[in-house]
Amino acid sequence: MKQEATKKRFPLFWVLYGLFVIAMIIFWIRAVSYVKQCLIRYEDSQPVHSMDGVISELLKQGLESYVTIDGEMSRFETQEAFSREAQKIVAGKILDYRTSRGVQDPSAPKYDLLADGEVVGSVTLKETSSETLFLNLLKISEWSLDKVEMKSVKGNHAVEITALDNCQVKINGVLVDDRERLEGSETSDEFAYAKEYVEVPSVVKYRVEGLLEAPKVEIMNKDGEVMNAETSVKNDLTKVSFTEFEETEMPKDLKAMVLEQTERYTNFFSVDLPGCKGSVSPIRDMFPKDSYYLELADTYRREDMWMYSDHNAPVFKNEKVDHYVRYNEEFFSCEVFFDKEMVLKKTGKKKVDTTNFRMYYGLLDGEWKILDMVTLLSTE
Repeated sequence: MKQEATKKRFPLFWVLYGLFVIAMIIFWIRAVSYVKQCLIRYEDSQPVHSMDGVISELLKQGLESYVTIDGEMSRFETQEAFSREAQKIVAGKILDYRTSRGVQDPSAPKYDLLADGEVVGSVTLKETSSETLFLNLLKISEWSLDKVEMKSVKGNHAVEITALDNCQVKINGVLVDDRERLEGSETSDEFAYAKEYVEVPSVVKYRVEGLLEAPKVEIMNKDGEVMNAETSVKNDLTKVSFTEFEETEMPKDLKAMVLEQTERYTNFFSVDLPGCKGSVSPIRDMFPKDSYYLELADTYRREDMWMYSDHNAPVFKNEKVDHYVRYNEEFFSCEVFFDKEMVLKKTGKKKVDTTNFRMYYGLLDGEWKILDMVTLLSTE
């Protein structure tokens, strides 16, 4: 009886062992399935798999929103102009990509952008979200387009600018400097005498080439006001010129000084200044010591003054001083106009001399001196 009872007993060990084996089989099936899913997700999250969507986005949206410059471009080039040029480069072409050569930044993967098989730039992606899987051994990321860098291109547009040296010049909002300035400068012939005594304005030229589009040029005076410059465009060359001097309100004291000195100067030649027959002393204070005009006045005094007809004291009428231009702190010019009426003693006939000068003054040793005079109108 004892022997039969022993044969019917099932060992507990094998029960537990069987359960363990079954549990391990289930565990490994699930573990392998989990690892497989993690690996699939990891592979799918690689940035290269996002590039097809990026290319589709570029084709749909265009490059303007993303493109930047890869390389050196003119500092006068605008981002908008470059974006438009980049869109022209890829227009109508098949876009593709390939992994860029060189060391990659895992956080910002980079791919060559191809247009009909030719490398025209690069595409950089950015990570938008991430999570870790499988005991933090695998990182799953989502990627989107960060930027498109196009190779620098050189345009066909050029600009030549002629302006006064005291003006500021901007091309597409950027100030030009000596890097764009052409060698040499020009001084107007009207300052031929004045430049011997003071600093006079000169005309400078600038040139910029290789622009993608016709530029916007601004020429501003010393107060930052934009001046009305002459602009002409021929083919791809834009020429802008501003060489006119701005007229401003003349101070009353300078206006009175100029009028008094100009009338006194004409009185010297009409023999209406005491002492004018003996020397040029009556007008010497108005000019620099070595002035050419003192030489002319002295020659006139010695050779021609005796011929001027005797007359009563002159009367000045229609006096006007205007067209004042202040070139700098030590140099200005203005126009003077007046009629000088005289009655000839011999015949009683009225004589009218009309004078219209452009006067150029320089500040020498703290005093304003006449540097030059240009006759605009003079009739008798």
